[in-house]
Amino acid sequence: MFIDFTGRSKNKTYNTIGKPYKDEYEVYALSQNKRYGLPLRPQRTVVQFNSTYLELVDRWESEKGSLVVTYILGLLLGLAGLGVCILLLHKELSENGFTWFVLAFSVLTMILLAGVWLGIRILSRELFTYTYFPVRFNRKNGKVYVIGANKRVETYDWNALRIHMDTDVNAPWDIRCCDVNDKGIIERTFSLPFRHTIPNETLQHHFEFVNAYMRSKTDKDLKQVADSIRYVFPIHQRKETWQESIERSRFEYHSRWKDMEYPETSLTIDLHYLASTPFWLLKLLGRRLAVFTCTTPHFPFEIEAECDIDPKDKFDLNKNPPNPPRRKYSLLEKAGIGVLLLIGSIIGLSVFALFIDIMGAARPHGDYPSFFKMLWDWLLFRWI
Repeated sequence: MFIDFTGRSKNKTYNTIGKPYKDEYEVYALSQNKRYGLPLRPQRTVVQFNSTYLELVDRWESEKGSLVVTYILGLLLGLAGLGVCILLLHKELSENGFTWFVLAFSVLTMILLAGVWLGIRILSRELFTYTYFPVRFNRKNGKVYVIGANKRVETYDWNALRIHMDTDVNAPWDIRCCDVNDKGIIERTFSLPFRHTIPNETLQHHFEFVNAYMRSKTDKDLKQVADSIRYVFPIHQRKETWQESIERSRFEYHSRWKDMEYPETSLTIDLHYLASTPFWLLKLLGRRLAVFTCTTPHFPFEIEAECDIDPKDKFDLNKNPPNPPRRKYSLLEKAGIGVLLLIGSIIGLSVFALFIDIMGAARPHGDYPSFFKMLWDWLLFRWI
């Protein structure tokens, strides 16, 4: 589960803002004037598509829910630690009276409260904000409109951007689009939504998709781009459904080397996927909470006027969405998948319970209950 904060701050964007555009960026540079001859891959990022503009989700949309789950789990662990401190404090006071342990407990409580405050600030990047931060590419005027995490709209000239593949600490690589001034200083930045663990052709496929749209001149060019899209995610006019939330919560289990427009081949239900079931289900719950508390973004009237769509536009995929065939599972296959998911959930919960027990064993004094034993007592109906 990838979580990064780069570009998500409400006060600043990327940490490269105001710094020189480095020569090493050229090693991973991508050019708007070059054709790479690669298949076009939208990678399940398209919100709107028509002859005038292409709108994509932001680079963090596929990770929505991760911050919520991480904070809640961290808070629970913090409260558990505080509870242990209270028990130890009670024992210490009953035996020795006031000691330095009281001071240590007070400091830990202050740290926990500070963590709660910081967590609320971090959660504001997923809760009570926009459901997504759109990146809109206007083919006709060559402009890119981006709504950032601060909810401000920025306009870029596509052909003037310096584009390269980049990464940050503990984050995947993405396609970074930089607005660089005459002195070589990066003034503004945004990223394309699809990300990968290493810089390779997989990212170039995604760049080629966007660039092919922006350089389209004829209906034949537009058709080539439109034909590469199998899924449209129309969250500009509604909130995502439960089915969409489930599909997008599992994106990290797709093979990023393959075209995610074809989940029947990019998603492999293997042992790793099954064992991770409890964790992506937690992420799903965090995602649904974010969807519930957030509002749909809208561009200002003047930008919508620049993005006017012909009512008879034959390439408007929001009016005529692609209808990719979905695999139909037999009753036996559904039962088999259900059993595998159940087994995966049990494996994941068992590993998590063992982790808690290991932490408990490291705590001083006391005989703490085994969460692993309690889990299996419950699964084996010994509680009846």
